[in-house]
Amino acid sequence: MAKSWTLLGSNGQYVRRPLDAFLADMGELGLKSLDFVPQPPHLWLSHAEYEEPAPLLEKLAAAGLRISVLTPPACRYSITAPRGRQREATVDYYRNSIALARALGAGQVVLGAAGACWDLTPEALLQNAAEVLERLCPAAEAAGVSLLLAPVMGPETPLIAESPVLGRAEELSGLLRRLESPALGVCLDTNVMASWGDTIPRWFDLLGEKTGLIRLCDGNSHGWRAWGEGCLPMERFAEELRSAGYAGALSLLLPGDRYGGNPDWPHRRAVEALTRGGAA
Repeated sequence: MAKSWTLLGSNGQYVRRPLDAFLADMGELGLKSLDFVPQPPHLWLSHAEYEEPAPLLEKLAAAGLRISVLTPPACRYSITAPRGRQREATVDYYRNSIALARALGAGQVVLGAAGACWDLTPEALLQNAAEVLERLCPAAEAAGVSLLLAPVMGPETPLIAESPVLGRAEELSGLLRRLESPALGVCLDTNVMASWGDTIPRWFDLLGEKTGLIRLCDGNSHGWRAWGEGCLPMERFAEELRSAGYAGALSLLLPGDRYGGNPDWPHRRAVEALTRGGAA
């Protein structure tokens, strides 16, 4: 049973702050590893190119930090895109993400089905995702990088819905079985999981061996929240993760920019709660 986890800080909420401010906050909190979002003003990434990573690596080294996970924002890219320009741009974007992850020393890239076209049938969207991932998995395997599918918000959360597919653990499990790639796994987001009615025990029954990362997020049907500001039973979730024997990392990334004016707050809340509970 896991008694402690490595906590990964994230710049996801720091869209209004310079990189140096983020690195200083991580150092103050004693965090050493990151779930890094390649976003302005910190690092540029697109389907056409990505920013030279050497300056970022120098700053990380000076701060005693390393990037373990890369989480490229979906933007207008989507793994569920039908054949055409959007799909080709999506494939190029995630290939660049894989190359950037390797250059940064990150072993995992997180992606999901956000940006799906709701006019397409679920069957068509799942087929599109399988076709895109079939092209990405060989590149990831060759680079020594794992692709982790994160569940996305669906129709039960209409204000923040991202896709009608690939939110349920059962659907994610089915896609992994279909592709059978050693480079493909999953990332559990507890807020998304709860919105679909899944549970941690059920998730681990279906996807335990494929779970490479967990985002222990509080939240509600309107989005992600700092620890204790949502409606989820966070202490119970932590205990269920221990019972499941999860020994990987916990990412403190919260999607969105709700805390953009005070981006260190969610980190401080989570670190305090997890340290108090003996998890970190």
